[in-house]
Amino acid sequence: MVWIIDNLVTMVEHFTTAATTDPLSAIGILFGALFVTAAAGAFGVLAVGGLISPLVPDSATTQQRR
Repeated sequence: MVWIIDNLVTMVEHFTTAATTDPLSAIGILFGALFVTAAAGAFGVLAVGGLISPLVPDSATTQQRR
């Protein structure tokens, strides 16, 4: 457990050093974080939808004709 915390602290130090070196590096890190967050969020939404889909009855998603 200590190694995980130490690795996280080291990772933050490396990213901070890279982001403060050059403005383009900071923009690159920002866009990289944005893309990773968007991909993880989309996967999370799809995963939750796939888990909830079997629990919702079919009549709740189909429209009835009048």
